[in-house]
Amino acid sequence: MPNAEARTLLGLVLGSLLLFPVAVHGQGTVRRVSLTEALEEFAENSLALKIARSETAQLAGAARQARAYTNPAFSFGRDDLGHLDEEYWEQTFLFAQPVEWPGRTAARARAATYATGAGTARLLADSIALAYEVREAYVQAWLAEEAERIARRTASVIQTVAEDAEIRLDAGDISAFEARRLRLERVQADQQVAEAALQSRDARRKLATLIAPGTGTEEVGPSEGMDGVPPMVTRGAALQALPRRPDLEAAARELDAARAGEEIAATYAIPEPTVGLGYRHHLDGLGGASIAVDLPLPLFDRGSAARAEAAAQSSAAAYRLDLRRQLARNDLASAADRYASRRARLEAVSASLLADGEALLSAATAAYSEQEMSLLELLDAASAFQNALSSALSLRSEAWIAYYDVLRATGGGLEDER
Repeated sequence: MPNAEARTLLGLVLGSLLLFPVAVHGQGTVRRVSLTEALEEFAENSLALKIARSETAQLAGAARQARAYTNPAFSFGRDDLGHLDEEYWEQTFLFAQPVEWPGRTAARARAATYATGAGTARLLADSIALAYEVREAYVQAWLAEEAERIARRTASVIQTVAEDAEIRLDAGDISAFEARRLRLERVQADQQVAEAALQSRDARRKLATLIAPGTGTEEVGPSEGMDGVPPMVTRGAALQALPRRPDLEAAARELDAARAGEEIAATYAIPEPTVGLGYRHHLDGLGGASIAVDLPLPLFDRGSAARAEAAAQSSAAAYRLDLRRQLARNDLASAADRYASRRARLEAVSASLLADGEALLSAATAAYSEQEMSLLELLDAASAFQNALSSALSLRSEAWIAYYDVLRATGGGLEDER
C-alpha cells in the first residue's frame, strides 16, 4: 500500500490539474481576435461579401443602362448621277434620333430606380446572413477549444492516476483487471483529445475562411469567451421587426420594378418614331434642309406577347412577396422560440452543471488519493465531470448562437453586437 508521502504527492498532482487550466494544443501559433474584430475583418476581407457587392453593382449598372436614351445616328450619302460626259452628284448629311414617348421614359426610370433599390436591399440581407455565419463560426470555435481543453484536462487526470496505478499494481494494492481497465481508459482519453484537437483546428480554419484573406489554411481563434446570458428577446419584439427585414424590402422593390415593366410593355402598342434632320447639297449649288420621319407600322407585332410576359412577371413578383412574407414570419417565430427555449435552459442548469462537475471531480480525486475511492469510481467521476462541463458549455454556445440567429431573422433590428 502506498505510503503517506506518495498519497500526498498524488493529491498535489491531481489538485494542480484541477486548479490550473490545460492549454489548447498549438494555441501559441493561432491568431486571436475578438468578435468585434472578427466582424470588422469580415466586412473588409470576406470573399462572399465582395461577391455580393459586385453582383449588386452589376444590377445597378444594368439598371442605369436600361434608363439610358438611345444615341442619335449620323449618316452621310453621295449619289453620282452623271450620264456620259455630264457630271452630276448629290450629297446628304443626316442626323437621326429615335423618339421615345414620355410615358415609356418615365416607366423605364422608375423600373431602374426600383431595381437598384432591390439590389441594395438584397446586399443588406446577404450581409446580415453572412455576419451571422461569422458569429456562429466564432462561437463554434470557442466551443471546440473549450471541449478540447476539457478533454485534455480529463485525460491528464486519467494519465496521472494510471501512472500511480502501475505502482499500486506492483505493490499488490489493486488487481490486474483494474490496471488493465485504466490502461484502456487512458487510450480512449488520448483518442478523445486527438479528435477534439482536430475539431478545434477545423473550427478555427472555418472562422479564418470567413474573415481572413489568407490561403484557407490559416487558423484564427477567439480571444474572448461567451460569458453570461444573452439579452432577453421576446417573440413579440422579434415579430415587430418583420417590416424591417431587408429581404422583404428587396421583394417589394422587385414587385415595383415588375409593375413598372408592365407600364413599359403597355407602350409597345404605339410605335416609336425616328426623326431625321439633315442637309442635302447638289453639284449645281442647290441645297437645303432635309427632314425624315420613320414610323413603324404595327401590322404584325403589336406588343401583345411583351405585355403578357410583363404581366406574368408582375404576378410572380407579387406572389413571391407574399411567400417571402409568410416565410419571414415563420422564420422570426421559430428563431424567437428556439432562443427562448435555449436561454431558459442555460439559466436553469448551466451554472449548476459547471459547479457540480468541478466539485465532483475534485472530491473524487481527493478521495482516490486517500484510497477512499476505487479506480472504477474515479473513472466514473472523470466521465461525469467531462459530460457535465461539455453539456454546460454546449448550452451556453447554443444560447448565443440562437441569439445571433434572432439578430439575423430580425434583420439586425434589435441589436447588432453582443
